[in-house]
Amino acid sequence: MDPERREVFMRYLAYGGVDVGPKMFTGVDEQELQKLDSEQVLIAKGQANIRQECTKLTVDFNTVVKGYLTSYFPYFFNPETEDMVKLATVTIRNFLSYLLCHEVCPEYKENIDEARRSCDIAAKELWQNQEFATSSPGDFNKACSTLFGGFFYDVNVEENNWNNRNNGNFLMRNDVARKVVKFAMAGSGTDAMALRFQTLANQNTLHSTLVPDIHGFEVITVFPPTPEIREFYRQHAPDLNPVGRMVGKAYRDPGKPCYDLSAEERLLWETGTASMPDFQFFLEENLLKLCYPKMKVITPVWELNCGFNFFEDVHTVYSSIYTVLCNDLMLGYKQLVDLTGKEQDDAEEIEESNGNGVEKNEITL
Repeated sequence: MDPERREVFMRYLAYGGVDVGPKMFTGVDEQELQKLDSEQVLIAKGQANIRQECTKLTVDFNTVVKGYLTSYFPYFFNPETEDMVKLATVTIRNFLSYLLCHEVCPEYKENIDEARRSCDIAAKELWQNQEFATSSPGDFNKACSTLFGGFFYDVNVEENNWNNRNNGNFLMRNDVARKVVKFAMAGSGTDAMALRFQTLANQNTLHSTLVPDIHGFEVITVFPPTPEIREFYRQHAPDLNPVGRMVGKAYRDPGKPCYDLSAEERLLWETGTASMPDFQFFLEENLLKLCYPKMKVITPVWELNCGFNFFEDVHTVYSSIYTVLCNDLMLGYKQLVDLTGKEQDDAEEIEESNGNGVEKNEITL
C-alpha cells in the first residue's frame, strides 16, 4: 500500500474508533506464535485493535464514512486533484467491499451497502465542491459586491482592464459591473424582478443588506441558461458569460457554534419550521454546472431590495451528505491519569470493600 493511501486508510480507521497507534510491549517471537491459534496470531501481529471502552459504542459504517469523507478528509488532507479524492473514496469503498465479500460482519450488510453508496456520492461531489470554491463567486456576484456593498465595494480599480478578467486578482470597474448586472436582469431575471430593479435604479434607492444569523445557503434548484439566453448574450454582450439562476435556502452549519437565539427561534430551526424566504441567485454557466441539490455553501449572503441575492468570499463548500460527528475530537485522546495517586488509592479501597476478593470488570467511558 502506497504511503498516501495508507495514511488515508489509517486515518479512516482511527476516525471510526479503531486504535492504529504503536503497540507497546507486544513483541512476539516465532516460538510463541506457534503456541497460538490462528485468531490469536492475527491479534498478536495486527496493527489495529479496538479498545475495550469503545466496544459499547454504536456501530454505524455509513455514518462514519459520511462523517470522515465530508467533514474530516477534505480539510485534513486538502486534496488538490481529483485523483486524490478518488484515492480516498475508492480505498474506503474497497475495504467495505472486502467486508461484504468475506462476510466479516453479515449483520451489518445493509449498513455497509449504504456506506459504499456514500463513497460513490462523495467521489463525485467532493471535487465539484473544490472547483466551486476556487472558481466562485463569479462575475455577477463580484459585480453586485462592487456596486451594492460587500468585499469589493468602493474599491479603486480604474486601471483594471476587462480583458484581464481571467486573472485571479482582477477587480471590476463600476461601469463593467453595471453592464454585468443589467444583462443578467434582462436575460435571466423574471419580469417582476427586472421591473422592480429598473424602478429602484431610476430612483437611486437600490441597496443591499447582509442576511443575519446564517452561515450560508443550501442549493435547492438550478436553472442553467437556456438557448435563448445564450443567443441574447451572443448578440448583445459577447464579452460577458451567460448567466443562469439558482434557488437556495438559509443554512446553519452544525459544525460551527450556534447563534444566540431565543428558545422559540432555536426550536423552529431544529424542527425545520423556521420561516425564511428562498434565496434567488444569478450565476455563470460554468459555476452552475458544479452545483447540485443539497450542496451547502458557507459564505456571507446579501439581499437586495429588488428581490434577489448575491454572495461572495466562499469559505467552504459541503457535500449533500455532509455529516458532523465528534469522532475527530477523540483522535489522539489519552485516558486521564491522576499523577497524585489519590484516585488509585481510592479505587483500591473500593475494590477491597467490594467483598469476596472479586475484582470489578465493569468499564465506563
